Amino acid sequence: MSQTFESIFKDNIQRMHYQVDGLNADKSHLQVVIWPTFSGLSQFEKDIADYIASLGFSVTALDLYGVEHNPVDMDEKRAKMGALLAEAESLHALQYELTQSACDAIQGKMIIHVGFCLGGRLALEAGLHFSQSVGVASFHGLMSFFRAQSAEKANTKSKILVLNGHQDPLVTESDAQDAKRYWASLGMDFQFVDFGNAVHSFMLPSADNPDHGSQYHPLVAQRAYGYLANFLEEFV
Repeated sequence: MSQTFESIFKDNIQRMHYQVDGLNADKSHLQVVIWPTFSGLSQFEKDIADYIASLGFSVTALDLYGVEHNPVDMDEKRAKMGALLAEAESLHALQYELTQSACDAIQGKMIIHVGFCLGGRLALEAGLHFSQSVGVASFHGLMSFFRAQSAEKANTKSKILVLNGHQDPLVTESDAQDAKRYWASLGMDFQFVDFGNAVHSFMLPSADNPDHGSQYHPLVAQRAYGYLANFLEEFV
């Protein structure tokens, strides 16, 4: 894309995040932030937010691209994702701004990042690089996240849950092992769950492209919801 990062993601971009407040007082110290797929904020992320809120947590599904700026065709989605992930500094600056805009009224709360596909990687980025993050749940997320410049700059207190399709063509065995070795070298608390017979986008009901390694798997999705619910309860 020939446009600058700011013109694509920041300049004159109006965003409308989807906020649902949990009603459980015992969980009022927590805020969940949802990072969307490369298609941008959709009904899928809103449904996930509603599910998490039903567990008693306050949650915000982020509008990554802005109102009426979600990419439509595959080429545009890939181009926007490429521009977003091109440089660590600009990516993290945008993520920090979006997190703060979603959480500006909840100073002092602990933030847990949840993400899907591209959003899975963005959740891992936020968990590793933002000091106010305490947890990450990545669903079929990419493992090519930017590593911290040094161990001292890594937010090692974040707990990490990765839910991965074992046959996901976008997460190679080498990618998975590299990520696990990295977290282990930092002494981080991580779980990496491989679901057999599952590929990319196993959580998305609209995913139906098995020839390209993307397919909804309702049983795996049901299991993954259970993992998420248990993970979130660790912070209560």
